[in-house]
Amino acid sequence: MDYSESIEKTKEFIAAHLSEELTAEIIAGEAGYSVFHYCRVFKEYTGKCLMTYVREKRLDAAKEKIKKGITAAEAAFECGFETPSGFYRAFERKFGERPTKRMHA
Repeated sequence: MDYSESIEKTKEFIAAHLSEELTAEIIAGEAGYSVFHYCRVFKEYTGKCLMTYVREKRLDAAKEKIKKGITAAEAAFECGFETPSGFYRAFERKFGERPTKRMHA
């Protein structure tokens, strides 16, 4: 069975709901599959775990907001991070710099 259409719809769903609670259960349910099955399929097609993909999309969106002048804390909350400290650690791991550092366009 070809899951590529389902994966693309999932990516669109994630992009549209970054500021909301997104769990593997919610995303798999939206796609119409069990969590275990869909997480396995998602990783097979994208090379990334489902929730890793969500976190990376949230970090990318937050970085863009910071570039536009929004504070790091505001960007964190707007992109679905529960705490600024968790956001700061994840941001620094992904981008190699602190989110409070001036972002260059």
